[in-house]
Amino acid sequence: MSRWLLTLGCALPLLAAAAVDPTLPPPALANPAVEAAAAAPAPQLQAILRGPAGARAVLGGRSLQVGERHGDLRVLAIRARSVLIERQGQRSELHLIQPILTPATRSLSR
Repeated sequence: MSRWLLTLGCALPLLAAAAVDPTLPPPALANPAVEAAAAAPAPQLQAILRGPAGARAVLGGRSLQVGERHGDLRVLAIRARSVLIERQGQRSELHLIQPILTPATRSLSR
């Protein structure tokens, strides 16, 4: 019996250490910087502008050329309907969305 109590007495602190403290904040609130970086929404490609000075991509309201940065985002290439970006070490391609309304190609005759 005493051996069993001794084993239980040794194991109890280990079990208590492994238990989650209900008074601690959730992990998302404990380290908001890590959570914000991981949960940051992907930027939206709003427009591609072409002019004498070259092409520019409008991402999140900011106009950027190839090689320019905005926060952790860097523009790698601007294509006809998409932009290649690098963000947090990952490359991804953002596409222009299709317009909701498309212009008529011919006029209707009455």
